[in-house]
Amino acid sequence: MNAFTLLGFEPTLDLDDAELKSRFELLRTQFHPDRFSHGSALERRLAVQRAADINAAYATLANPLSRAQFYFELHGIKLDEARCMDDAAFLMQQMELREALEEVHDLQARQKLRQQVQQLWSQSWQALYCTYSTENQADAPSIQRELQRLQFLQRFLEQME
Repeated sequence: MNAFTLLGFEPTLDLDDAELKSRFELLRTQFHPDRFSHGSALERRLAVQRAADINAAYATLANPLSRAQFYFELHGIKLDEARCMDDAAFLMQQMELREALEEVHDLQARQKLRQQVQQLWSQSWQALYCTYSTENQADAPSIQRELQRLQFLQRFLEQME
């Protein structure tokens, strides 16, 4: 059972965060291992496994990038981690962002840089969404490129923390 199915969603790039959280909380409560504490050893093990599956499914779908990667894997498009980024302009932009991060010394400048990177992330997300339209489903190289960009930008945002 995949993450979308486990949490009761049709596979999609966009999910309502509140609905996702609500379904997760309902399943987490329904299958919490404590509810099976008086069951057989098998029932307790299955409850622990089910709870782990629910937690993993939520973690996958709650993060837009991991959700997109999972979604495209379901459609036969997998991000090749070993593949080099072939977008020189994007790589140059990443180097400039890293240099800017090293030069940031106050909270206001850091917040401005974060907003800039979040804007780039949003633009790349929109490009990914547009790249995978009904007419363009087989454009795996473009999808992989956008997933790589999103991955770079997400790592950058995480490193800013």
